[in-house]
Amino acid sequence: MKLSLSGLMIPALFMTAMAHAEINSSDVPATLSVTGNATADAEALCNLSTSVSAVYLRGDVSSLINQGDEANNMTFVPLRIEGNTQCNDLIEQGRLSYRFSGNADSNQGNALANASTGENAATGVAIGLFDNKGKPITINSTAITVLPKTGQGVGFQVVKLKDQTVTAGTIHGVLTINVERL
Repeated sequence: MKLSLSGLMIPALFMTAMAHAEINSSDVPATLSVTGNATADAEALCNLSTSVSAVYLRGDVSSLINQGDEANNMTFVPLRIEGNTQCNDLIEQGRLSYRFSGNADSNQGNALANASTGENAATGVAIGLFDNKGKPITINSTAITVLPKTGQGVGFQVVKLKDQTVTAGTIHGVLTINVERL
């Protein structure tokens, strides 16, 4: 008798479990997004950070510098790389660099193009990129070796495109800063 009673209880438990597993129309599903990296212990892990995520530039069209000239009124954004011991070793060995990429201007191709469009967009201008001394950096080309000391970064200034008529208006550009291993 004991065996038959336990034989009846097991199917009853399954039926109870199935009854509790049904979907209730008032239940709200949730989505979980999981991201990450799988790395080997000896891999150099380097993180690039900037002090700001956006830069606001102003420039009077009558006093803009020419494309390719040294900056005279740039907005400078410091760059910082931090990481594990292997990353620090790459920096000490001069084996990391910054490279700046984005849509280049259609004139000389060495500045960040003005992506603003419409009747309020500035024309004949681009966004010049500069090192910490104000010397021009060519977008999509120049690589700057990461140094162990601080003070590295990128400067921004509105520049006048060669042989273009400049009109006042809005300026917009999107720049990607890549960290490359040499």
